Amino acid sequence: MHRVAERNGCRLVHTVRTNARPFVTAHALARYAAEFDARAVIVPGYSHARDIRRIITENAALITPSRVYPRGFRWHREDTACGGER
Repeated sequence: MHRVAERNGCRLVHTVRTNARPFVTAHALARYAAEFDARAVIVPGYSHARDIRRIITENAALITPSRVYPRGFRWHREDTACGGER
């Protein structure tokens, strides 16, 4: 995670680990992102953020090891059924 952050010009400030349902995860993530005024949320893979990707990109960039989805990224309807990164 630190390498992904550094490669994208970010500094990893706080790590959130959860095995909760997406709804609970989204609320925890929103709280921490607001508390730390996060500019980006970094995940180890797209699948870790797939269910909450819209919430993330409404407020911050979503960074995966292979792609950056900027804040405000416009997800297309077909992305909701997408099983992986494009």
